[in-house]
Amino acid sequence: MDKTLTKGLMLIETLCRSKQSRGVSDLASELSLTKSNVHRLLQTLVVSGFVSREVGGDRYVMTSKLWRLSRAPRFNDALLALVHPLLSELVAKTGETATFVIVEGNTVVTLDQVETPQTIRVYYTVGDSQPLDQVLRGGRGISGIQQVAFAFRPDIDVRGALDSIRQELGLPPAYINEQIARIEAVRRDGYALVKGEWMEDVNAVAVPVKGDAGDLVGIVISFGPAHRLTGRALDQIRNSTCQMAIRLTDKLVRDLSDGETAG
Repeated sequence: MDKTLTKGLMLIETLCRSKQSRGVSDLASELSLTKSNVHRLLQTLVVSGFVSREVGGDRYVMTSKLWRLSRAPRFNDALLALVHPLLSELVAKTGETATFVIVEGNTVVTLDQVETPQTIRVYYTVGDSQPLDQVLRGGRGISGIQQVAFAFRPDIDVRGALDSIRQELGLPPAYINEQIARIEAVRRDGYALVKGEWMEDVNAVAVPVKGDAGDLVGIVISFGPAHRLTGRALDQIRNSTCQMAIRLTDKLVRDLSDGETAG
């Protein structure tokens, strides 16, 4: 047998059985492997998206990738059955595109989207994934998605990500504190409002969907051309998106928990 593959599968199995994040030392002890060996295996699994490093620490957890691959039809159908109708309802109410994304480790993944029926539109690509510490989709600053994701992370990690973005944009160090202030506003207000800062002539509202423990489950975004989303129209889409995120939070927590119990 291939020894490296065998060790990697043993590590995946151990992490799957673990009810909490694990450190390199205790994994090495349990598997009777060297710490350097476990560390190399973990880095490979992180890069391939099966494992995520815990924010602000040196502990590791499984992502949902293995679950999604092994149970793709059931998992995706169950999740989309909850998300898609509410996105459709939101678009019918606001007239603008609505998207649902999740953040796994340092990656933003677009799970679902309902586009506006209007001719001029802005949209993501379902299934697309992008690094959280880079400018998304060729924009010119951090997006509402990033502001919301950063609002759920320690400032030390946020500053590191913002510094990477700052360097990519070629901006001065003061940019970091400016964005930290905006992220604090997201923590306070419960949503991110972006008016042309991410992409010129595009306004957007991003709202977190939370789990039972107040953790970030996903992000709902409504966005469109700035000439349509101004004044009262922007206020209305913000309110509608916030209300939809609350409803989706309730449905995800209730329905998916019921599904796990039944399983």
